[in-house]
Amino acid sequence: MQKKIDLFSDTASLPSSEMKMAMIEAPLGDEQRNLDPTTKKLEEMMAKKLNKSAAMFFPSATMCNQIAVKLHTEPGDEVIGYDSCHIFHSEGGAMPFHSLAQSYMIKTTTGFFNGEQVKQAFRQPGPYSPRSRLVLVENTVNLRGGVYWPKDLLTDVVTTSKNLGLKTHLDGARIFNASVASNSDISELALGFDTVTVCFSKALCCPTGAILAFDKEHYHKVRKYKQMFGGAMRQSGILAAAAIYALEHMIPQISQDHKNTKLLASELNKIKNINLDTPNPQTNILFFSIDETKMPADTFLEKCSSNNLYFSCFEKNRFRAVLYGNILENDIYEAIARIKAILD
Repeated sequence: MQKKIDLFSDTASLPSSEMKMAMIEAPLGDEQRNLDPTTKKLEEMMAKKLNKSAAMFFPSATMCNQIAVKLHTEPGDEVIGYDSCHIFHSEGGAMPFHSLAQSYMIKTTTGFFNGEQVKQAFRQPGPYSPRSRLVLVENTVNLRGGVYWPKDLLTDVVTTSKNLGLKTHLDGARIFNASVASNSDISELALGFDTVTVCFSKALCCPTGAILAFDKEHYHKVRKYKQMFGGAMRQSGILAAAAIYALEHMIPQISQDHKNTKLLASELNKIKNINLDTPNPQTNILFFSIDETKMPADTFLEKCSSNNLYFSCFEKNRFRAVLYGNILENDIYEAIARIKAILD
């Protein structure tokens, strides 16, 4: 039977035996009563790494993002971000559902925007318009091929937002990919943001979990929202232990993930019926399409699945491949061989 090669998402990453052992051996307590020592250790570690005064562990990055929006907005407020950011595009409409806030979508082909575009999106206060309240930045930018934000743009957006009295949230689900690719500490990438989300179940290969970092003055409010959103957990240290292990051991693997992504792009580029949207991937994500005169896109996806090869599909003919620690160099060549066989 063919080996499963799952490039659907880095959420398909699996914990190592060593990570599982760390989970088994973790000291545990009741997190809902703030008595889980391993969870508290992780929160302290991440607050320090992100240069924030507090952090809280959650089941998912989506929950972190939505609680950040809830923290910063009131019903009727407007949230500014790029048009295909994860919070607008991939969180099930949670922002208007939970926070009764609407979105102002900045159209951009890169996922980046600058301070001047924030100024253009900002609404002057008045009785007929929603209040501009929060600016979202996603780093890396998922649907634009995993690109990381240039530091000067981050500074420009954060500075402009603060001058306008706007709050800022960084959806750093893949901030460690941005950190490795840009040779920057995650604290540099989080500088000036009011809240920051970090996901552990992608590049760091944890089974689940995410952190929201914020100012300590908001601790009780965030804790209350965690309870209201159903995110409170009991012995969550068994999950936090995986994140601690990942922070101590998994980050060096990320550069290899990026190297493997470049290898996949290079090999795909040699196939005449493949068109690369991301010919020079910066991190662990690339997009491609196929020549539909050769084969319909849905047929290609179906044949890949039947050959135990998996991609995600955005739009009709835009496929995404995401690399992570469990995908080895040999898997790249095997995936290419299967694609060639399918298209031939």
